[in-house]
Amino acid sequence: MNFSNNIFNNTREIHGLTKENILEIKKMLGKFKSENADDVKISEYLRSKIQLSSEILDKYSSYLDNLKMLMKNNLFSSSDSKFYFLKNEIMEELRHLTNNLQNVSSNVRNVKRLTKNSIGLMDLLIRTEDLLKEMTHLGSNLQESIKEIESIYDDTTFLWIEINKIKNLNFKLNEIPSHLENWKEIKELIIFIRSLNEVFLNRKKKDKKETIISFHFDEIYQFFQSLDENKIKFSFDLFYFLYLNKFIEEYQGEEFINILERKEIIQSLQNFIKPLLKQLIEDKLQDVLNEIEEFDKKEKEPKINLKILLEQKIKDYFPKIVDYYIGGLEKKFQEKIHNVIDADKFEEIANFYYQKIDNFANIISQIEDWVLGIEYLLNPYENITSGLRKMFSNLTSEIYRRKNEYLNFIKTVKDEELRVEVRKFISIKISEVNDLIRIYEDEASLIIKEEFPQLKKIREMLNEYYEKIQKIKDEVYKKLDSMKSHDIDAYNSIKYWEDSLNRKKQQLTFLISLILNKLFKSFKELLDKEGILFATITEITEQTENFEGLPLNFALSSFLAERLSEEELKERISEIKSKVNQLNNSLGLYQVELSKLEKILINKVKIRKGISKSDVQCTVCHNYIDFVKDKVITCPFCGSIYHYLCVAFWLSKYNSCPMCQNNFLEPHSELFENEEDQELDRF
Repeated sequence: MNFSNNIFNNTREIHGLTKENILEIKKMLGKFKSENADDVKISEYLRSKIQLSSEILDKYSSYLDNLKMLMKNNLFSSSDSKFYFLKNEIMEELRHLTNNLQNVSSNVRNVKRLTKNSIGLMDLLIRTEDLLKEMTHLGSNLQESIKEIESIYDDTTFLWIEINKIKNLNFKLNEIPSHLENWKEIKELIIFIRSLNEVFLNRKKKDKKETIISFHFDEIYQFFQSLDENKIKFSFDLFYFLYLNKFIEEYQGEEFINILERKEIIQSLQNFIKPLLKQLIEDKLQDVLNEIEEFDKKEKEPKINLKILLEQKIKDYFPKIVDYYIGGLEKKFQEKIHNVIDADKFEEIANFYYQKIDNFANIISQIEDWVLGIEYLLNPYENITSGLRKMFSNLTSEIYRRKNEYLNFIKTVKDEELRVEVRKFISIKISEVNDLIRIYEDEASLIIKEEFPQLKKIREMLNEYYEKIQKIKDEVYKKLDSMKSHDIDAYNSIKYWEDSLNRKKQQLTFLISLILNKLFKSFKELLDKEGILFATITEITEQTENFEGLPLNFALSSFLAERLSEEELKERISEIKSKVNQLNNSLGLYQVELSKLEKILINKVKIRKGISKSDVQCTVCHNYIDFVKDKVITCPFCGSIYHYLCVAFWLSKYNSCPMCQNNFLEPHSELFENEEDQELDRF
């Protein structure tokens, strides 16, 4: 049978019954009835009119079974443009057969309305509709796998044929399964290949030795060219199908290709691939090229001529396109950033830029995949594309390098904007607190000047200012607390708050103390309230008075401490120790925070010194080293660790490690360098 245009016992077309046909059948059935004709005669007449027989259904069923076996290899289930012409040829045949079966089903149903005599028709109808359902399902699956060839470089069969025309290698015919030889087109191809090996096949019969049935590609190509013009592309698809299923494969044999022939083949392959690859690049990068032109138009002096650029070699112009596009995007988004006031917009800009770069990299990957696909077809000349592969790999790495570089820049700008915003916010709040304190001083002074100040009025006033200042402190706390997720350095802002208000606190004179002699014990409560108001004014917290949690400026270990230097950690530890001495009620909380900060400091010192042990003993005194308090010296050769005081005299005299005797300090150098000096020395 053929893939298409099957005759099926000279019943290629089965038409539906017309109104005239039905009237004719009705008239004939009346005549049969008057003649008392037997059922067999009536049944034969009806089948002839509706063009239905078991033989026809057998032919259709056989075609469908063979098609299923052909499609088992999954090559027809692929959704790419592979085997486009072969699939379409089969699809057209399925549509034709489906239409025939639909007409048969309709004809049987129309005839059944005319006569009660339906011997055999019902069984044939059931079989017809089952076959129709199966054929429709198969056709639907095949149709879904057909993808139209948009460009010549997407036509895998064309690429394989043209490349093999240039290579003209030897092929051999392997054993073909019997279900494939049922197809007339495959059978004719096999007969032709065998005819090319007729001499060897005759020798095989005499020698009883296995003979390889081989042929040159150009022989098959000429055979296909001799076919009907409408069948050529279909035949190429079929041949490529047999090749992918290993029924036909390349065969080296005893052929020898000299150096000159090899060079000529390589040059021809390159000449074939270059225009296809250039067209692929231009098609895939069309939107990118349009954007590059838009970028260039915005320049004071446009300098990019894409038409001239694309006439250059691929290795010359492709890296330039990448550079132009990435550079244009960077400049475009820099302009956007400068116009952004809201810091939250930075993330949106970064994500948009990230997506644009990813899309660009994806296009380059698609082009690279095409080149890799061509390499499979070029065998054994696949090395001719090695330079292209290397170029694509380098460009992809460069794209992602520049993407990460620019995203880091965006993050830095964003973080700086956030820091400026926080500092500006705190400055405003400090001014508000200072204004409130100044008003309080003025109002309290007026009351104190009175001979008998009203205790209730002062108490209410203190409560009022306490609440106002507490509200401002809560706003600062919430602002700084919200910055945790942004991972910005809020330490300087906290110090700014403390320093500004510490100075103000030192300038204040507790007004209530001026009249202590007058107020005696009854004014102690007011004095305490005023003391609390100003004693905790530098602490950024929601509930300072109740001490239910650490103030934000002391609770740094959870979000900020890792970013502090050793000096800043030591400074904060010292301040916390002072706070612990002042606040006995909060001693437990601050000691926990102290422990956390000391642990972080110890880890930082250990990392800098290259120490991995949990507990470290001095090599001289064997006491455990406290990395928070003790100064230590580590030998870079043997790793021995010493207290500074334990080894200072030895070093000043011998300038060597007491354990391994290696000199490890330059003469007259400082025994301890600060962290910044150590980092600078690495460059």
